[in-house]
Amino acid sequence: MTDANGGGAKPVVSFGEAMLRLTPPRHEPLARAIALDISPGGAELNSAVTTAALGVPAVWVSCLPDNPLGRNLARQALASGVDLGRVRWVAEDDGRMGLYFLEEGTDPRPSAVTYDRAESAFARIASGAFDWEAILAGAGALHVSGITPAVGEGPRAETMAAIRAANGLGVPVAFDLNYRAKLWSEAEARACFVEVVPKVDILFASRSGLRTFFGLDGTYQEVLTQAHERLGLATTVLSRKKGKTSREVRLGSVAMGQDAQIVEGPWRAVEVVDRLGGGDAFAGAFLAGYVRHPEDLARCVALGAAAQALKHTMHGDFLVATRAEIEAAVEATDGGVLQR
Repeated sequence: MTDANGGGAKPVVSFGEAMLRLTPPRHEPLARAIALDISPGGAELNSAVTTAALGVPAVWVSCLPDNPLGRNLARQALASGVDLGRVRWVAEDDGRMGLYFLEEGTDPRPSAVTYDRAESAFARIASGAFDWEAILAGAGALHVSGITPAVGEGPRAETMAAIRAANGLGVPVAFDLNYRAKLWSEAEARACFVEVVPKVDILFASRSGLRTFFGLDGTYQEVLTQAHERLGLATTVLSRKKGKTSREVRLGSVAMGQDAQIVEGPWRAVEVVDRLGGGDAFAGAFLAGYVRHPEDLARCVALGAAAQALKHTMHGDFLVATRAEIEAAVEATDGGVLQR
């Protein structure tokens, strides 16, 4: 593929589960809801949507039930420009569509998520379900999150198989250190992350996550340096948040690349409409920049920050924006406030 600036863009391949999100309108408590809005959501698919929005081919690898719910999600992913050619379709008897319910809070009532994803088609995939060398041939990057190996033994085995195949092919691996306590214990997650991270080229994380799972502590600069030296990471990107409330937040980021130079993203004050998918949008935009210009860390961070801010301004897990809108948002700040 050739982008609008005349440069080739290799595809970003992502692997993970997506679900249908059911949200009561008007911030209603789930316990008394009489209507639910339906939208798709899943960390890696959310990221793929943003990657595609920036004109970079985005391939999502997953498993869906061949029923109306699976087709509903696929339709919305396809409409967002994501390539579903590597998705496995299975009969309903071989796995259901995962769901999750979001109760949107407003201060002082917090938001809450209720999962209904047990025995999903993705959770029931078996080891060896995908030919990763074929899937990753010619890819610009592999993206996976810490949620995927938590879903089940098969997804965990396929996560490792995908990463090993990417390592063998010289395809950069991006890993988002997402931890979901409702899916597995901290000890289980740590054992997995300790195995995964040495095989990773780009790590998206929070400072608290690196402290919890790897014992890295200190200032942002100190944590980045430790990640570079002790974990052997070529690139580490840390998310930052200040003044977090249900309706506003200040978002920032800081990263260190192979040359050990630190790049700090802009702080942005954002009026929050829906915060879910914000970090995924950051990762998707960062990787879109990375596969074009891996040496320009500052540009990758700037794209990620812009996409993350825009995602917070709209309902649903997906960022709905054009490449021009994301590019414009890179510079569209005034006193730290995102201008739209």
